[in-house]
Amino acid sequence: MATQLPREEIWFAVRWRRLWAVRREGKIAMAKFAAATIVSAFAGVLLIAFVNVFLGIAVFSAGFGMSLSWFMALQRRHTDYSITYGDYFREKNNA
Repeated sequence: MATQLPREEIWFAVRWRRLWAVRREGKIAMAKFAAATIVSAFAGVLLIAFVNVFLGIAVFSAGFGMSLSWFMALQRRHTDYSITYGDYFREKNNA
């Protein structure tokens, strides 16, 4: 599944069979995903406490699902599977 992306488009690389951020944009995307998860969890807890349990669970599930699908699509678009995390930084330091 090698995509051969331009270097500035690679935000994530494979490390220990997982994807890790190698550029600032990848770290920002991870922070946005974490923030969206926290916000949807907070909204879900508030709805569970004051409105309805099932509505709170639905809001959390929808928010988490949308943010997860956005993040996974972003990772697929900005990952070059032919290069590893170590290779990325080895090339960067030698260039």
